[in-house]
Amino acid sequence: MSDAVTPELLERYDGNLPRYTSYPTAVRFSDAVGSAEASRWLGELPVGEALSLYLHVPFCDELCGFCGCNTSVMRSESARSAYGDQLCEELTRVAGLIAAPKNRRPSVAHIHFGGGTPTTLPESAFRTIFGRMHDLFDIQSDAEIGVELDPRHFTPSMARFLSELGCNRGSLGVQDLEPDVQQACGRIQTFEQTRACVESLRESGFASINIDLIYGLPRQTTESVCVTARQTAALKPDRLAVFGYAHVPWKLKRQQLMPEAELPGRDARIDQRNGIDRTLRAAGYLPVGLDHYVLPHDRMAQAARNGSLRRNFQGYTADDARHLVGVGASAISSLPGGFTQNIVSAAAWGKALAESPGLPVARGVTCTDDDRLRGRLIERLMCDLGVDLGAFAPEDFALERERLSRFVEDGLVEMEGDRLRVTERGRPFIRNVAAVFDRYLAGQDAGPGRHSRAI
Repeated sequence: MSDAVTPELLERYDGNLPRYTSYPTAVRFSDAVGSAEASRWLGELPVGEALSLYLHVPFCDELCGFCGCNTSVMRSESARSAYGDQLCEELTRVAGLIAAPKNRRPSVAHIHFGGGTPTTLPESAFRTIFGRMHDLFDIQSDAEIGVELDPRHFTPSMARFLSELGCNRGSLGVQDLEPDVQQACGRIQTFEQTRACVESLRESGFASINIDLIYGLPRQTTESVCVTARQTAALKPDRLAVFGYAHVPWKLKRQQLMPEAELPGRDARIDQRNGIDRTLRAAGYLPVGLDHYVLPHDRMAQAARNGSLRRNFQGYTADDARHLVGVGASAISSLPGGFTQNIVSAAAWGKALAESPGLPVARGVTCTDDDRLRGRLIERLMCDLGVDLGAFAPEDFALERERLSRFVEDGLVEMEGDRLRVTERGRPFIRNVAAVFDRYLAGQDAGPGRHSRAI
């Protein structure tokens, strides 16, 4: 079990590593890939194969000190409405490029509104966006349509409105319920607000609810995070995502306001993670991958059991679409030729849409055959905690097998022929195992300036 993790193991394996929500990871993106490549790759999407849509809304009503998302406070309702119109424009361009070679509407199996807080958009903007999506795409009748929410600025009428549009999955941030921790992080959210949000979603017919928790925040203790986990589990969300706080103030100025001296150390972080793990398992949740917990009935639990769990830029998902199309500022797409990312600044993204007929793409990476092979392998490792190396011929991974010998000695993985399995003790170190197969992780691509803490 993860309780067997020792200070010696932490000393050996702690560090900064990619989260492996893609391979190659985002540090490999460059402006060598732009609008032309994105347009061509959209036209190469397979005929008749359903895809996923991701819509990024980079606005919040309040900023949290720990947040690593591309978001800002936008008070102007007219500016938020204008952003909705720009999303519709990009959707139109994207759908046209996909449909042009095939003369048919693209099929969509999964839609996710992320941010930021998408519900900062006015209701009129949401109605327009949904209308445009239905005009441009063939949205499957059983499509999962998710939206990220802030319980501090959410009402029962908002839940009913989103349900009427077709949203059926809600994801809300809790992070921590201890008032002292909330004060340190600049996010004051009561348990009552959280419970009211969950209840209104359920009453409005949402089929699935996810809650995010974070450990490694200032002033947290193992006891306090376990209290938060118990309170949250009592609400019976279908899924919980449990993340380690990534303190990267050199990248995110808002994190410079966090009381750095009160951050828990390395050993305290793993104790907090282990405490949450024990608490959620005791409450009936099943661990999935690195950082998710799900009730046995949930679609993600089923995907984990049958080997169809996936991992993309939103983290773990039961969505089985091979390709994801992102629209909005900073949104990332996974396409046949590689990955693309839109211009990060909302203002610059909107300006590019207004001044050019192309796509507002800033950068990306073209995938080689080796990238695709290693990407599939790393995804299976991250999702299944195991992989058959023999299934990835012609690569024999001789060097990687040699590197894994230390993991075997430490009880983090087991090797039997071509079969690699991450043990329960090794679950917290799954990113370390995946990194063994990352051909790019060396020199300038490693280190605290580019990646978050591994544990």
